[in-house]
Amino acid sequence: MGAATLTLAAAVIGGAVSLVSALLAQRHAQRVHQREQERLERHRQEDLTRARADRLLAERQAAYVRFNAAARTVRDTLAACVIDLRRAGRLDSSRRDALQESWRAYVAQHAEANIIASDEVHGLVGRVNGALQKIHRHAVRLDTGLPEPGDGLDALGEQIEELWERLVALREGMRHDLGMTSE
Repeated sequence: MGAATLTLAAAVIGGAVSLVSALLAQRHAQRVHQREQERLERHRQEDLTRARADRLLAERQAAYVRFNAAARTVRDTLAACVIDLRRAGRLDSSRRDALQESWRAYVAQHAEANIIASDEVHGLVGRVNGALQKIHRHAVRLDTGLPEPGDGLDALGEQIEELWERLVALREGMRHDLGMTSE
């Protein structure tokens, strides 16, 4: 009976080893699968983060372009107003409408830029906005015939010329913020 017991014990031990081996292989496969799923999820999250950053950058770039264009358009309209004020002492209705339209477009773009601009650019946007508001009020006062002390066409022209430097600084700040310059 010794040989039969030994055979039976060997069979039980062999079966147990096979069972444990299968269980260990299954656990290993589960761990490998879990690690692979975690890796895929990590890559998915990285892709989502990168896509969000790319989308935000594209949105910021588009907002910067729109704001810069609107600020330059209102500046050009104000410069044309100076010419009309010098020539006729007031704006004709078409120039007044053009000023009002460009100003509305500028205000809308300023509101967007205020939200999306980086901290670095936000200060530049504020300086351009302050200057444009001052120039716009000055031009409107001259057009309506209600100037304040210090208002005049020469002063308005100088303000418009000084604005150009702020617009250039704004453009450079925006380009730097978007990673288009190394400065």
